[in-house]
Amino acid sequence: MMSLSLYVKARIGDHIRRVVLIGIGFVIVVGTMDAIQAQNKSGKILGNYNGSLAVKNKDRDPVRVYAESHAATGQREKRRMVREVSAYNSISGQTDSSPCISADGSDICKRHKKGECIVATNLYPFNTRLRIETVGDCTVADRIHPRFGHRVDLFMDRDITGARNFGVRRLAIAELEDEDG
Repeated sequence: MMSLSLYVKARIGDHIRRVVLIGIGFVIVVGTMDAIQAQNKSGKILGNYNGSLAVKNKDRDPVRVYAESHAATGQREKRRMVREVSAYNSISGQTDSSPCISADGSDICKRHKKGECIVATNLYPFNTRLRIETVGDCTVADRIHPRFGHRVDLFMDRDITGARNFGVRRLAIAELEDEDG
């Protein structure tokens, strides 16, 4: 009877140690998040990013993040994840023989000139609306080479310098629900 009691006490002690370690881990994570948020208010860690995603593109600085709620845009996010985002141009060497005609058959050069944000990706169906951190709301209209199938590629027409400066970034991307449902 005595050995069973010692065994139970040992198991309870192990359980208490695990709970304490989990609690300490939780405190560390929460403290780190609080520190990041405090630093973020001064713009040192995340720039102007405040946890929301950018919405509009026109007349906005591409380096800054503009936060607006789904109430302002009328569209809710289905799911959000971080992905690699790069940029491409409508020039030979980056596209096929018809650089302005996208995989969905539309003229993305004309759409881009009208201010529409177009992306190429194999991850979402055509016409899917994506909200991309620091970029805004974009429409999937093109496909990307399978070698880069894990990325979302931002169309920048003939702005080669802009595409190079954009580089490859890990950004939060949210798929938007259809406006009708």
